[in-house]
Amino acid sequence: MEEKISERARNIPFSSIREVFDKAAKLEKEGVDIVHMEIGRPDFDTPQHIKEAAITALKDGQVHYTANTGILELRKEIANKLKNDNHITVDPENGVVVTVGCKEAVLDVILAYVNEGDEVIIPDPGWLEYQYIVKIAGGVPVPVTLKEEEDFLMSPADIEAKITSKTKLLLINSPHNPTGSVLSKSHLEKIADIAIRHNLIVVSDEIYEKLIYDDAEHISIASLPNMSEHTIVINGFSKAYSMDGWRLGYVAGEATLINPIKKMHQYNTSSATSFAQYGGVAAYKDDQKAVCEMVKSFDDRRKLIISRLKEMPGVDCVGPKGAFYVFPSFKTLNYSSKELAVLLLEEAQIACVPGSAFGDGGEGYIRLAYSTSYENIEKAMDRLELFLREKTKYNY
Repeated sequence: MEEKISERARNIPFSSIREVFDKAAKLEKEGVDIVHMEIGRPDFDTPQHIKEAAITALKDGQVHYTANTGILELRKEIANKLKNDNHITVDPENGVVVTVGCKEAVLDVILAYVNEGDEVIIPDPGWLEYQYIVKIAGGVPVPVTLKEEEDFLMSPADIEAKITSKTKLLLINSPHNPTGSVLSKSHLEKIADIAIRHNLIVVSDEIYEKLIYDDAEHISIASLPNMSEHTIVINGFSKAYSMDGWRLGYVAGEATLINPIKKMHQYNTSSATSFAQYGGVAAYKDDQKAVCEMVKSFDDRRKLIISRLKEMPGVDCVGPKGAFYVFPSFKTLNYSSKELAVLLLEEAQIACVPGSAFGDGGEGYIRLAYSTSYENIEKAMDRLELFLREKTKYNY
């Protein structure tokens, strides 16, 4: 049956993150104590009031298909949130589509706008799904390398240098996975100017917007002058509300931009899970105390992991300003990123992701998710330090 597989499926690899997760799970079944720092999900429970809202919806019989675009109550809350938090005005009737997580949102947007051969500019390193979803649609991902010496910020000059007559979309992600970088207002203004001059659509993935630290500020590029007609915003509930298993995201923007996305969503999943959407209403409508507490905990963990990494020989580390990832460089070691990740799992019992999984620009780096307990981070850093002291005797 091998010959019957589509070229599309044949040319797309399995997720490197899931490969690490599966291998770590196998070792755990064998009794090995693994510290999980590979999966990008909060280790907190979903806040109780959100769960209760979904339970009430279930008990009230909200178990059937909803409108394709999602229940109107949730779309109104999303529009209110975008107005109050991000200074973006969208029509809840026609400018919002509730999706099954942000991954479906990215897929719907790309399918709605990318023809065979169209180019999509993406960050490199960047969330690995971006490049493969573009390829699934028949498009061409065009990477812009994020440089460590520039704090992994997407350079406007480098973006402009990549634009051709085939460029259709520019995809940005801030706060950024895997580096934790946050685009400043001045950076965003320059990117907006490029998008307007070249008549590009910017797809702005803002799923980590609430997870932000120090003096950084999340600004949506859609809020800048004349950018509402050029921007599709993607966001969701997985990270800030610890609702990754709920599979709830959305796309938002001007109705003319969102209309073709509705079609892709209709033929893809029809609608997001009914009772989960009522949980989303509670997440945006009610008290945000749980979010603030979670961000404070992530910040404490971030400070711990940065301080420990900076003390280790042969490790360079740009302090992340957002999300819950750190992206240290191990370029002084004589290992590829994938080789190092395998060694860390097998010899130090730390599950992490090779930087190369996020694009060529990630080679030499490792992504560590500090979305695990403070105690686990201490344990992992102890193991990493011991590993490096043993290996650097031979590999410098």
